[in-house]
Amino acid sequence: MISRLTGEATFFDLKVAPQKVVPSPVGCRSRDLSAKEWRWHQLGIYRADHGKFEVEALTDKDDRVQILLLAHSHPSYKPNTPGDSERRAFHEGVISTDLAGQHEFSWGEVLCRLNATENKDWLVIAYTRGPHVPGQTPEVLLRLYAREPEPCDN
Repeated sequence: MISRLTGEATFFDLKVAPQKVVPSPVGCRSRDLSAKEWRWHQLGIYRADHGKFEVEALTDKDDRVQILLLAHSHPSYKPNTPGDSERRAFHEGVISTDLAGQHEFSWGEVLCRLNATENKDWLVIAYTRGPHVPGQTPEVLLRLYAREPEPCDN
């Protein structure tokens, strides 16, 4: 589900990669945040090897994913469980299996955070902000591969 090499989160019907444009599945809700140039995207519930997860993303002004939020979704979770400890334990298990228990990587950091108002634990993947590579549009590729004429030896 979470790649140790790249930080990419892969579900059966969805793939989210760091610094890539957020996917816009049908039914996705998005809104601007009060923090300038940030957007919140509620992508929906997706199935992975570990079960179903609510998937949300925070993006920059170019809609590139900076933070990915995952919450395991299962009917057995009770809303009054202190600290949503059952879901937290499940999230820690995902970190243990997929990432060998490691939390910090060259591509970012993975942690668990409790939303106290909803009593819901989230698996948070915060990607390292790095250089923005231009999109591979034909104009960009032509510029990158353009050749100057060879110099003449007179």
